[in-house]
Amino acid sequence: MKAKKIVALTAAFAALLSMASCVTIKVDVPAINVPGISNLYDPNGSADNSGSDNNSAETPSEETQAPAQEETQAPETPATQAPATPDTPSAAPETPTKGSTETPTKASSTPASTKPSTKEEIITYYVTAYNKVATEGKKVTRTYDNTTNYKNIVKIGNNASIKNLCEKLMKQFMKPNSEALVKTASDLPPVGVTKLSISPSQISSATCTDKGSYYEVVLKSTGTDSNYEIDSVPGKGSAGVIGPLLRTEDVSGAAGAFIKFDGLHAKYATCTVTAKIDKASGHITDFRFNSPCILHFDKVTALGMIKVENCDLGLLFEQKWTVAY
Repeated sequence: MKAKKIVALTAAFAALLSMASCVTIKVDVPAINVPGISNLYDPNGSADNSGSDNNSAETPSEETQAPAQEETQAPETPATQAPATPDTPSAAPETPTKGSTETPTKASSTPASTKPSTKEEIITYYVTAYNKVATEGKKVTRTYDNTTNYKNIVKIGNNASIKNLCEKLMKQFMKPNSEALVKTASDLPPVGVTKLSISPSQISSATCTDKGSYYEVVLKSTGTDSNYEIDSVPGKGSAGVIGPLLRTEDVSGAAGAFIKFDGLHAKYATCTVTAKIDKASGHITDFRFNSPCILHFDKVTALGMIKVENCDLGLLFEQKWTVAY
């Protein structure tokens, strides 16, 4: 759907330029320097010694002390300890039962008690939780999807009237969609990747904030407005392991023979994913994605005669997802 909207906009841009009596337009685009987006939104269980503690607690105090006081008297020792022997087995069955009931609770709460702190730990924690969506998630839902003009970047001709018309067209075509759509794990950004792998070099920053019953993990890509990541693909690079991407082949394919693109590139600034990870289960229950992109055209040819060169269109993709287990 995004590709069709973008193609429609591009066609409109080209048509508007034609109306301005420009058959061939060359536009020198100044260097873009826009600040990036900064805001969007083991188990180590110990051995359970409760069995020995319970036994000592259940044995009467006189019997416990009697062997200690008469320990040096050999004849009395067997007589004193003998009555305690039958009592010990009777208490023993209860002790392991209690211990086995409590042990899983302690084990499941242990991961939540250790907050990941280093960049490597946070990335590992996120990747482990992300991969559980495909193996343990029961329902994946996209609750919000929107594309807006990023940083008001519309570099297509020097005519102010044409630029204003382009911006109006963008508002007409790009509208938020809050309809809850049930999807699959493979539809979740990065699309088609159900077993994610991320190295620290692919991420510029990773933070983990304790929110009580869950951790909020935020990962940011390495691209910036002064150093874009170009033509990233799902599961690769930096933007490719974080959020939704614009596939240039989709734009070209949707255009068909009507519009021809030469030198079409998607340039990504700082992409961000914010994940809500439940402490007890390690499950991601909410995702928020922000992917700012500059769609660049070296040349656009419409109807075989209308030509526009060196165009930039700023796009910001925003999505929200929930996962049920």
